[in-house]
Amino acid sequence: MTELHKLAKRQLKRFGIDDSLKTEHRDYFAAVSEAYVGYEQDVSTLERSLFLISEELNERNALLKNQLGELSETKNQLQSSLSVLNATFDATGENIVVYDVDGNVVSINCMGQTFFLQNGVTEYQRWSALLSLFKYPNQAVQVKQKLEEDPTRHINGVIELSSNRFFEYRSLPQIAEGKLIGRVWCFRDITQQKESEDLIQHQAYHDALTGLPNRNLLLDRVEHALALAKRSEQLLAVLFIDLDNFKRVNDTEGHKAGDELLIELVQRVKSRLREQDTLARLGGDEFVLLLESVANKQDIRLLCEELLAILTEPFCLSGRQHFVSCSIGVACFPQDDNNAEHLILKADMAMYQAKAQGKNNYQFYDQSLEQQAMLQVKVERELREALQADELEPYFQPKIDLSTGEIIGAEILMRWFKPDGSSIPPDIFIPVAETTGLISQVGKKAIDSAFECISQWRSQGLNHLKLAINLSIIEFQDAELIRYLLSKCDESNECGSQLIIELTESIFMENKEVISRTMEQLRTRGIAFALDDFGKGYSSFSYLQILPIDYLKIDKAFLQGVTTNKQSAAITRTIIDIGHNLELSVIAEGVEDQATLDYVMRERCQSAQGYFLYKPMPRNDFNELIKQECLQLAAGSE
Repeated sequence: MTELHKLAKRQLKRFGIDDSLKTEHRDYFAAVSEAYVGYEQDVSTLERSLFLISEELNERNALLKNQLGELSETKNQLQSSLSVLNATFDATGENIVVYDVDGNVVSINCMGQTFFLQNGVTEYQRWSALLSLFKYPNQAVQVKQKLEEDPTRHINGVIELSSNRFFEYRSLPQIAEGKLIGRVWCFRDITQQKESEDLIQHQAYHDALTGLPNRNLLLDRVEHALALAKRSEQLLAVLFIDLDNFKRVNDTEGHKAGDELLIELVQRVKSRLREQDTLARLGGDEFVLLLESVANKQDIRLLCEELLAILTEPFCLSGRQHFVSCSIGVACFPQDDNNAEHLILKADMAMYQAKAQGKNNYQFYDQSLEQQAMLQVKVERELREALQADELEPYFQPKIDLSTGEIIGAEILMRWFKPDGSSIPPDIFIPVAETTGLISQVGKKAIDSAFECISQWRSQGLNHLKLAINLSIIEFQDAELIRYLLSKCDESNECGSQLIIELTESIFMENKEVISRTMEQLRTRGIAFALDDFGKGYSSFSYLQILPIDYLKIDKAFLQGVTTNKQSAAITRTIIDIGHNLELSVIAEGVEDQATLDYVMRERCQSAQGYFLYKPMPRNDFNELIKQECLQLAAGSE
């Protein structure tokens, strides 16, 4: 009998079945044993299956837990990113609104909500609410048309809202899987930036002090006015206005007072202008006035006369009255030019002509002024070359003592002789030298010549002779030239005691304190001063008292009529009396005939000079003249 399964044996033993029975029912018990074996195999198979399933479930559970952990972390990251995105959305500094394709608000940040509310829109769920904010409906229409033409286009621009604030906008399409699902709009308030840009723009085209248009804006307006005048065939005028003696106000009262004067001047001028007229400031004390649609030149003349009148009225600065005047140049379209810059330039030329005519007047441009300007450019160029080539030569006009007839000195007069033998008169090249800054070089040549001559005199024992040189306002206010003059005095032993500096009255219209200090400084070197052309300019007895004047020169304009004109004779006699009463030596300048010489001698002038006595001559000729006179005096004393 086949060995029974252990479980079958256990059951047989449990129920007390003996071996005889086992033998008798062997096949039965064998089948039972096999059933137990099969059962055991099935259980084993089941357990193995359960084990494998359990292992797989554990693996899947571990994987699931891991995936759940990752999902949880991803969720946290997404929540964090969403939080950052929302915070950024609200903190971006821009007004952001997102619309779907139907124009409904999908999302809007806090600033976007404020953007609508501040502009009076409480219902902003539709895109039409955004368009309603545009100040100008045509802008909204243009934006709408662009999006209708191409819904996916990027657009940007600047709009002004009904609240008068300016916003820069950008709009981008929202695309998902290649399909348009909405649009994002961003708005940034640029009102302050726009105001700053407008301020910069204003400053670029306006004068900071007066707020008037500057040269840039003036040119633009003149060009625009010319275009209108050409079409309408109307008269247009440009007035160039320059103040006379404005520097004196700055020097005496300071630049703040000068600025106050300019501001008041602008108000005065504006009070005489029409709405369409333009007043511009070019800088300093230079102004340009544009007159459009002028009826005739007489209207321009009347306005010029009004401006001259109101600007000669006193200006009260720091509790004191100050007086200035102005010189006005006028250029017109179509007579003078049809170009903006050329018209201003020609008005400027006419203004300088007004200055040359004595200031405080107006002059219209004519072609001769341009010819003069071209001549000035030519003279300047040639003068620079002449100074390099040493073509300027000092000429000496002797002065005589009217009581003895003896030569007591001379006045140095600079002459310009060109290599071809021709000459340029002083009244041509001296003004050019003054306006171009070359006058200091001319002055240095005169100073050098004077000290060379005086040194020679002193070596010959001619210490009684005096030599005069002329210094203009520009030269006398040139600190470098004055230092040069002082150094020449210090280098040449006591030569300054034989030097006379002749100054015109106009110099005393400048800062008297500065002029006085300079004169006193020069007097310490022995230099004397003569007041030239007395009575012709800004005569004032006050500076005769204040300033260290030694000589008074009568202008030749008065002397020319002393024998035929009672007024000239009376003026001349008065000037001589003033000189005597102030203990000044009086010099008669421009004695051209015997009758005039007799007159000045009779009126007790101390000295005289003029063509009737001696013409200006080269230095060698003057030295020879002195030598001959010394010989005659020596012979007479024997």
